[in-house]
Amino acid sequence: MSQQDPFGLVNDRYKRKLYVDTGMKFEPVMGRIIDPYSSPSPNPQVREIKMINAPSHFHQMGVSSYKSIINILFKDKQSYHDYAMYVGWTHKFYDEKGNIYVGVVESIKVDPIFYHQDTMDKDQKGYKVELTMTLIKKDGYDRKSAVQFQDLQTTEGKNHWARHSIERMADLGLTVVTELDGTPILYFRPEDFITRAEFVTFLMRTKRLLERTIRE
Repeated sequence: MSQQDPFGLVNDRYKRKLYVDTGMKFEPVMGRIIDPYSSPSPNPQVREIKMINAPSHFHQMGVSSYKSIINILFKDKQSYHDYAMYVGWTHKFYDEKGNIYVGVVESIKVDPIFYHQDTMDKDQKGYKVELTMTLIKKDGYDRKSAVQFQDLQTTEGKNHWARHSIERMADLGLTVVTELDGTPILYFRPEDFITRAEFVTFLMRTKRLLERTIRE
């Protein structure tokens, strides 16, 4: 029995469903997933994943990436072109177990095909699209950060007055917890002054978080 709820949200647990970010929200890809299909499998070679309109901390959390090949049958030219407009944008995918992934299309191969419909006297022209996708598992970047800043406690063992807020911001991806090479940042420096560049960067991360919240 399908777990899909027709009145639910896109974050509900579907099975083998693909969505694409259209700028306002994640819309279902209007095509049918067909065989051959490969489930998301770990891909340790990928060090950084960049997505359009995605939270700033996706590639900084040190989460595992996955690779999957998904074949989609579009029933006509129009449905394929509607999807092709957003093929380079962030995707959300639910595998056969209902696990949620977010990622991007690494490569695409399109083959026009003819298929038979019982209600028609002649074959219908459609499009078979093979997507090679690089994905991140949702519970990998939604979980709280394992990194603990070492300077949020005083020498007397008391917590810094802003510790809860700082760690909450790190969990949301507004505060960077790793360097670009994946090295953990151990010191937050809570008493240091903020630069103009850091302030603008923080505002942009906040803007992207709000956009994602509104879309979902």
